[in-house]
Amino acid sequence: MSSDIKPAPIAFGQISIVICTRGRRTDLANTLKSLSEVQVPQRWSPELLVVENCMKEGAETLASSFAHDRIRARYLFEPTPGKSRTLNRAIADATGDILLFTDDDVRFPADWVERMCEPIAAGRADAVAGGVRLAAHLLRPWMNHTHRAWLASTADYLSPDRPSEMCGANMAISRRVLDQIGGFDPELGPGITGGGEESLLSWQIKQAGFCLAGAPDVQVEHHLDPERLLYQSWLTTARLKGWTRAYQLHHWFHQRIRFAWFKRFAFRAKLLLRRCWSRKRRSASEGIDPWELSYLEEIAKFDRYMRERRRPANYPIQT
Repeated sequence: MSSDIKPAPIAFGQISIVICTRGRRTDLANTLKSLSEVQVPQRWSPELLVVENCMKEGAETLASSFAHDRIRARYLFEPTPGKSRTLNRAIADATGDILLFTDDDVRFPADWVERMCEPIAAGRADAVAGGVRLAAHLLRPWMNHTHRAWLASTADYLSPDRPSEMCGANMAISRRVLDQIGGFDPELGPGITGGGEESLLSWQIKQAGFCLAGAPDVQVEHHLDPERLLYQSWLTTARLKGWTRAYQLHHWFHQRIRFAWFKRFAFRAKLLLRRCWSRKRRSASEGIDPWELSYLEEIAKFDRYMRERRRPANYPIQT
């Protein structure tokens, strides 16, 4: 659906910055240090919501010690596992007219708040998809566009004019959008499927007729755990990506996959044969071949789809 709901200017500029976290105290501390150096226009009144998931591991102390002359911090706790539930807890408690979402392992440009929120505040957009780049020390020669995208880099796909989806590490959404759509799907996201919650919300935003704008030049820098580059981690990531895709195909796109069991078998056979002829990787080595990543995702997708298709779709057919 094309955008047919006109964005409306935000009168008071109240902003809620949302950071969800789980068990990454050091990463969160570095992220909050970076946020403390961000500049905020005088006309805006931001709050910071630090929302800890599952276990209390020091985020409350870090939130209480956060210091910024324009941003006041609040701590929230969500006991039920899953990032989407944590995000929804933040949405329910946030007071802002604009919600600005990021992750607990990023660094910010000095004008991040202003540039991400200004298109919504000025009435030019209802949501903004910001850019994410990998920290320089994490870039590797073996990475292709899939590797980078799965590590939350937007460099290879985020369009300034027609963004396909947002990335959870850097996105801003008007309160009225979330009031209509209702937040993030709790069956998706880290802690459940590994991701996909922001993609589905992006599709819902566009389907509802709201304006999603791209801001690829407003970049946060992603300082992910280097262990995510290891071969064993890629195996887990591929499985979770496949589960996410199966959920989206069945529940949102209503796509029927014929002979899913056979296709799963075929990809397993291809994977085994190609592994026989390819160099063996150790679990502790970095990287994974793109073909292996693709095969593993497809196998997981077909496997999960055969379970999901037994359930009624959670969303109506889109027109």
